Amino acid sequence: MRIRTTRLATLAVAAALTLGGSVAVGSANASTDDHADTKVSARSGLGIVDNASAVANPDGTYTIGWTDRWPGPMHVYASTDVDRFTQIVATSTGTSVRITGLDTTKRWYFNVTPAGPFIGVVVAPRTIGLQSAPNARDIGGYRTNWGLTVKYGQVFRSDAFGKATDADVARLAALGLDEAVDFRTDVETAQNGPNRLPAGVTAKNLPIADGNLTNIINGAVGSKDPVKQQEQLGDGKAAAALETIYKGFVDDPAQRAQFATVLRDLAEGKSVIYNCTAGKDRTGWMTAVILKAVGVDDATIYGDFLATNANLKTRNDATKAGLKAGGLMQNPDLLDPLLYVQKSYLDTAFAQVKVKYGSFDNYLRKGLNIDPITALKLQAQLLTF
Repeated sequence: MRIRTTRLATLAVAAALTLGGSVAVGSANASTDDHADTKVSARSGLGIVDNASAVANPDGTYTIGWTDRWPGPMHVYASTDVDRFTQIVATSTGTSVRITGLDTTKRWYFNVTPAGPFIGVVVAPRTIGLQSAPNARDIGGYRTNWGLTVKYGQVFRSDAFGKATDADVARLAALGLDEAVDFRTDVETAQNGPNRLPAGVTAKNLPIADGNLTNIINGAVGSKDPVKQQEQLGDGKAAAALETIYKGFVDDPAQRAQFATVLRDLAEGKSVIYNCTAGKDRTGWMTAVILKAVGVDDATIYGDFLATNANLKTRNDATKAGLKAGGLMQNPDLLDPLLYVQKSYLDTAFAQVKVKYGSFDNYLRKGLNIDPITALKLQAQLLTF
């Protein structure tokens, strides 16, 4: 197991969580904000650096931006170790820099600071750059309701990477993963292949049924009948099918057990990447549960969830164009509720949590059997100052 923070730092976070009266695992009020940053965005604990961000550019460079309240120059450190920054790669009196010359096969983290990295803010690109998995990303960098930040380099969400290129495998190796969790069923894995993993990463299969989604799509497309396709998918039927699936994430004890396994692994300090087929539904709910369990606000959780749509658009557009060109569907837009995510899907799952358990706390404790000590360990492992 590769521990990402020192024991002292983890204990310090645990102490802060224990002593802070407002930091018990709780259910944040629902928010309708739609401006949650789906790039990396963070703020230093001292309030010197605000809204720092990192973007990986297509040409292999990185753009680091920030706002600050510091009159002097800002330094940018770069490192492949999120816990150790020693190399200054840029100094600027402005509010952004472009970083060149870094090895693009590695995962880079950046620290923006007016002095040493100990008072800076850590940022990284959200995407991890897998050619075979456009929805693969780091869920670090999000702020919690009580001012801590989700660590980078600890938890990654993804679509399936059975067709990973050699370059993709090298990028995965650079993440320093302990474990790769695959939520796909045996049928899904047989269709698209098992994930290609670097040496040393433990593969863990925790299959969660896709709620008959594959059969719904195959049945509708296979009919080649536009009338039947409209009857099966149109007038809100496709979206309703997805909402039923999200209810199942909460109601089905077998599915709850799989999600809970990931939470326990994270609480033990493992660095984990988890995926389903498209990285949007089972993976989307898993991410929402993790972020809410460590105190991230609802607006940010929804922002991360909906970022899937932009990540999958190019692939989905190609899929729909192929179906139309092949004479399989006259109106492939009928598939949109199945190919993308909607706010109503996450609304449905959280509403079912409320109906069945009364609160997210009770869902964690009674639905997922995550006791308070494990919940605190999860926060201590995933959060930083």
